[in-house]
Amino acid sequence: MKISSYEATRIELPLVQGYRITGKTINVATNFIVRVRADNGLTGYGCAAPSGDVTGETDDMCDAALQGPLAELLEGTGVPVDPSPLAETAFGLAADCPAARAAVDIALWDLAARDAGLPLVRYWGGMPIPVPTSVTIGICSVHQTLQEAQDWLDLGFRVLKIKIGEDLDVDLMRLQELRRLVGPAIVIRVDANQGYDIAGARRLLQETAELDIEMFEQPLASTDLEGLAELSAGSQVPIVADESAGTIAECKAVVDQHAAHGVNIKLMKCGGPSAAREIHDYAYAAGMSLMLGCNDETRISIAAAVHLAQSMPGLKYADLDGHMDLASDPASAGFEIRKGLLCLLDRPGLGIDIDD
Repeated sequence: MKISSYEATRIELPLVQGYRITGKTINVATNFIVRVRADNGLTGYGCAAPSGDVTGETDDMCDAALQGPLAELLEGTGVPVDPSPLAETAFGLAADCPAARAAVDIALWDLAARDAGLPLVRYWGGMPIPVPTSVTIGICSVHQTLQEAQDWLDLGFRVLKIKIGEDLDVDLMRLQELRRLVGPAIVIRVDANQGYDIAGARRLLQETAELDIEMFEQPLASTDLEGLAELSAGSQVPIVADESAGTIAECKAVVDQHAAHGVNIKLMKCGGPSAAREIHDYAYAAGMSLMLGCNDETRISIAAAVHLAQSMPGLKYADLDGHMDLASDPASAGFEIRKGLLCLLDRPGLGIDIDD
């Protein structure tokens, strides 16, 4: 089986509702849809959702990598049973474009599993066991926080991730009122997106000690591994590194320096499932907890992450709600969400369909 054609298409996807994280408001997501067709008639699909703030990869950089060196890499290539070596070659060609590499890697894994007639999770040797995902509430007023939380609870979700990091006093009020609303059975996570200094992060941990916060994602600046290690050493709430842990090398540095209790793996940060599985194996062997997160992405790459989540023994946290932010999505199927659980469909590869 050889690759007979390849294309990458840029699309702008408005969000259902804009939201705010530390430092910016997001209203639209740029994604790239990759199609890799084989000479046996099968097609593998991938998706890139670059994030300049996190990885330095702009939309134009992603586009250039997909149309240039990565397209040349795939031209006439045989479809590998294991795309990981090809992913390593892609790193050498587009090291600064992890989302572009992720799209190609996802498409190749999808194609390999489709050719084998297996769902990707089974192709990896995993079992399709439903995984609970969090849903995200951006930085907003106390009233809006409570309203959005109730809306998600009414849809059956039981894990809430609250964006914080711009105003500590307001953050504390939001979390206190939220716990009062939802009661003890609902899981609350927080994500500061580098918004605090160590004094602010400590104060938040101290003043929310009775709120049963499940975990605290990226409280400090991404480069402050020393501060993260100091904070983690004294925290009863698990600290999870996100922006500090983009590349494989960065993830290994977080693990080796004990800078956090866990690492948030995102396909768009690390370059796709091949790299994500390497990070998982390294961090899991070191006793770290693993999280799978996402950007605002189509169902294509979210499906890839769902398959990955159900084949990772070290997974503790899933935050795979990015496709729900999109007002429209060219992809469908792949998985269903039932009462907050990500449930894979029994279909080959990613199991997704594309509206051309």
